[in-house]
Amino acid sequence: MATSRWTAPYLPSLLVAAFSGALAWYGWSALGTAQLVSVIHAGQVRYAGPVVLAVVAVTFAAERVWPAQRRRVLACGHLADVGYLVLYASVTLPVSTLIGAGFATALSRHASWLTLPAYPAVPSWAFVVIGLVAIDATDWLVHFLNHRFNPLWRFHAVHHSQEEVSVLTTFRAHPLVHLSFAFTALPGFVLAANGATPVTLLTAYACLGAVPHANVPWTYGPVGRLIISPAYHRAHHRAAGRTDVNLGVVFPFWDELSGRAIRPVPGGEVIATGLAGRPIPVEQERLVEQERPACSLPGLVATQLVEPFRR
Repeated sequence: MATSRWTAPYLPSLLVAAFSGALAWYGWSALGTAQLVSVIHAGQVRYAGPVVLAVVAVTFAAERVWPAQRRRVLACGHLADVGYLVLYASVTLPVSTLIGAGFATALSRHASWLTLPAYPAVPSWAFVVIGLVAIDATDWLVHFLNHRFNPLWRFHAVHHSQEEVSVLTTFRAHPLVHLSFAFTALPGFVLAANGATPVTLLTAYACLGAVPHANVPWTYGPVGRLIISPAYHRAHHRAAGRTDVNLGVVFPFWDELSGRAIRPVPGGEVIATGLAGRPIPVEQERLVEQERPACSLPGLVATQLVEPFRR
């Protein structure tokens, strides 16, 4: 059980923070304040804007009707994730934008040879498809590395600490976890000369990546072989056993190819979520009034955000 008492700092996490800060400063210097504000606003609309929030709201309503596990609307885990949603829109997205801008600037200045030349003979839609598949493959690889290397896992574990997983859990992420996910910009950089991926498709991709966190038993039937379902992704958040399975964000192909796919059994037992041993302070640690959690937000969220820096 984790305690709230401060311990010696974990040096690798400090290095991740320092490197993130350096990239963010690099991005700020490259964009300038005016352009940076525009880019951040575009990212907020794309990944936490009206379309994404509408999909989240509809999915959250579906959880009330077809829950995998019955949860109160104002469950402590849900309230914490709402706090993370506010943090995501106001802090995490701007931080990830700065880090991404710094990474993109470094690529353009020092690795321009990675960009493929234009191929007019190939239709633009083909490059859009290639780009989306490549982005998803890169997402899978970075996600895999977040589970394999402790300095990265310490930040990603905040996302896995949720014991009441819902579609809102999509936004439960430490701002510094996006240092590793900045590498998902590589496919776009490589294919830049052949056109950019349309914003509408990136927003659709964000929605498809959010719904699998839903607290519903949906497997999507045969379509679940092509698109990751909530039942499939729930195994990735399981409290017992390996969590480096079902790592895909939208497509399950990479799990299948790497032998890390666990297919859900329709009507099977609902998987408990969270982290074994509760190494991170969670909402359910203090139980009162017949096991009803006593929420202590925003202090709890702040404690979870500090946790990666503790030895």
